[in-house]
Formats: sequence, structure tokens, C-alpha cells
Amino acid sequence: MNNTWGLAIAVSAFLIQFILYGISLSFGIYVIELQKEFDQGLSLISSIGSIHFGIQLSTGPLASFLMRKMSYTKVCLLGALLSSIGLSVLPFTPNLPYLIVFYGVLTGLGYGFLYVPSHTLSGLWFEQKRGLVTGVVTSGSSLGGVVFPFIIKNLIEMYGWRGSMFIIAAVNLQLFILAGLLRESPIQREWKRTKTRTVNAELSESTTTIFTVHDVSENSNGCHGSTIANGRSSQETRKMVKTPLKKQKSTLVLLQLLSNGPYVLFTINNVLWNIGSSSLVLLSPDYFTKIGLSLTQAATLLSISQGTTVCGSIVGALLMNHHSINRCMLYLSTNFVAGLCIIALTLPVLHTMLALTLVNSLLGLAFGISLGLIVVMVSDFVGSRLIGDGMGYLMLACGVGCFIGPPVGGYLKQQTDSYESAFYFAGLSVLLSGIVLLIIPMRDCFKRSNKYSISGSSKPRENITK
Repeated sequence: MNNTWGLAIAVSAFLIQFILYGISLSFGIYVIELQKEFDQGLSLISSIGSIHFGIQLSTGPLASFLMRKMSYTKVCLLGALLSSIGLSVLPFTPNLPYLIVFYGVLTGLGYGFLYVPSHTLSGLWFEQKRGLVTGVVTSGSSLGGVVFPFIIKNLIEMYGWRGSMFIIAAVNLQLFILAGLLRESPIQREWKRTKTRTVNAELSESTTTIFTVHDVSENSNGCHGSTIANGRSSQETRKMVKTPLKKQKSTLVLLQLLSNGPYVLFTINNVLWNIGSSSLVLLSPDYFTKIGLSLTQAATLLSISQGTTVCGSIVGALLMNHHSINRCMLYLSTNFVAGLCIIALTLPVLHTMLALTLVNSLLGLAFGISLGLIVVMVSDFVGSRLIGDGMGYLMLACGVGCFIGPPVGGYLKQQTDSYESAFYFAGLSVLLSGIVLLIIPMRDCFKRSNKYSISGSSKPRENITK
């Protein structure tokens, strides 16, 4: 199959994540400036970024719903419109509630509408190399995290934080072009054709049965009446056929996902993982300046962490395509490594630029591998047909974690006047996320390469090439 459009979709999804996550992951730089501007506590300031990440991720189910009602391209274009409006008015911010509404809510909502359709499409266009493609696409978010901290730091020094927002809003406008490149995948078109054939067959069978029943009349009036009755019955049949299909998409999908044990555990895992990772992203720049580093060094460490996350996404994508590598075990390992690295940041002996560089590099590598595995893990648990719904509800869980993490971490820092409690909280959350996933039976999770069906059974429903 000629997959030229698939390549275009992958590049578009990569660049979409590069821009939106580059802007989002750099908000920690703005946290430092906003504390000076508004003279507010760290917990309140960090909650702006927390709400942004939370809204961005928790809109997954809403994005999935819109993806069923309209094309993926239209959902992405809507996201580009909302995020551009939200960023364009930020230079005129008079207070923190203004920032919360336009950056936290509106821009976060737009980014959620951009992320889910583009990321899902990148997986659907490549059935054979899904793991590799989604890993490379995911690396776009980390690459944005490498580039944008330096860009934003220099823009703030040259134009102030308000002036930098004008330029960031202009960069965000490029998302309109990238969203316009998205196209429906061949497997989606096949699903639609299969669904249409099934519905037509059911309609045809139902209509024929009703006609036979009403055609028994022997008089002319009866025959005429049977024709009318048959027409009415056909319409009623269409309604009866459509109703179950609609209910299956709107209600049964959620019930199916909730009955899938591995998927539920993976969802809980992502809540805890995002509590720790979002706290680190938003609080670490300010933490690095508090232990004696300059703003440039803090931005450098943030970029190093995101740079190794790019490498981790690609490494994870390569590893997950080998049959000898167990994806669940690989994902669990990254949870434990990341949790220990976050706690290690509190050790005074590591408060040198070289030591922090090494720790942040290992931390980014672990984060990157786990990020690259998410879409394929969801596919393993729920199957290809429910990737969009599975990702949507998983993003909701991730959003819950982002809502909780930074404000709690900031509050702990304010109460103890030390970042140690905040980073212990973040590190233990990530460690606990790995422990939760260990509940999946060892035989099904570690020793088998079969994919889980939607019912949670270890017997695969479909064979997806790893």
C-alpha cells in the first residue's frame, strides 16, 4: 500500500506535538516571572500550568466524542482556533484569574483537541510499524521541550514575558496548516464500509420480513394498505437498527473499557505517573534557581531532560517492535527509574551542574520510553478499533493527575519552606504508579506477548504486529 499520506500524517502529528508541548512544557520558565509580577505563592502560580495540563489531557473523552461526530481534521482545526485565541490575549493579562481562564482552560482545551486526533491518526495509518511511528511522533513533544525553553528564555530577556507571548501566539498559528494535512486512514475507511454493509444487510433482512407479513392481504385495499405499512415499517426498522449502534458507541464502549482489568490498572498508573511528572515539569525550573543555578542553567537542564526524552521515545519505539521485549516489563522499569531519579534531585551531593545533568538525562530517558509506549499499550489492551476511545479516557485520567500534582507539590513546598517534600511527593507517586501496574498477573503481563481483549481476557481478539 502506498503510504505517502501516512508519512505526511506522521510528520504533521510530530510537528503538532512539537509546538503544543514545546509551549506547554516551557511554562515552568513563566512560573518564575509570574511570581515576580503578581507576588503570589508558588501553589497558586503553578496551578495555572496544572489547570492547563489537566484540561489539555482531560478533554480526551470529549475529543473522542467529537472525533466520532466529525472528521479528525475538523477537531484539530477547532483546537488550533481555541489555542490561538487563548494565547493571543495573554499579553494583556491583568491578573491571575485571567491567565487561568485563557491559558489554563481555553488554550488547554484547544491543545487537547489537537493532541488526541493527531496522535491517534499517526497510529492508525501504520498498522505494521505502529510502535515505531508513534514513538517517533511522541518524540516531537520532547523535542519541543528542548527548543522552546531557550527560545522563551531569550524572548523574555529581550521583550519581557508579555512581549514573548505575542511571538508564541504567532508560532501557534502554524497549527492551522498542520491540522489541515490530517486525513482519514485506510483502516477507518474499511471500518465505515464494513459498518455500512452490516447495517444495509440488517435493513434488507428486516424489510423483507415485514413485507412478507403484510403481503398476505388478498383485496386491493389490503394490498395498497400493505404497501404503506411496509414503508412505515422500513422506517421503524431503520430506527431500530440505528439505535443499538448509537448506544454501543455512546455507552457500551465505556462499560467495556471499565470491565477491562489491564486497561483500568494502566489508567490508574497514568494518574499517579502524571502527578509526579507534571510536578517536576512545573516546579523544577524554580527549584534549580533556588539551589544556586542561573535561569540559563535551569533552562539548560529542562532542555537536557526533554532532549533525552526524545532519545527515549525513539529507543522505546525500536525496542517495542522486538518480540523478545515485553512491553509491560519495559514500561514498569521506566516508572521505577523515573521515580528514583526525582527523589535523587533532592540530594545535596548532586547539586552540581554535572550531576544534575546526568540525573536529568536518565530521568528524561525513562520518561521518553514510557511516553513512546502509551499508544501501543492502549492498543494491546483494547484493540485497534477502540484506540481512540481508549486514548480519550486515558487522557482524562492523565488530566486528573496533572490537576493534583503541581498544586499539592507547591503547597507542600510552602508549608515546609523546602522543595524536598514536593519532590518526595512527586517521586513516590511515580514509584507507586509502577507498583499499581504490577497487579496485572505475572503470567499475562510479563511472560506472554499476546494482546488483551476488551473483556480483559489474555486471549487476543486481533493480531496486531508488534
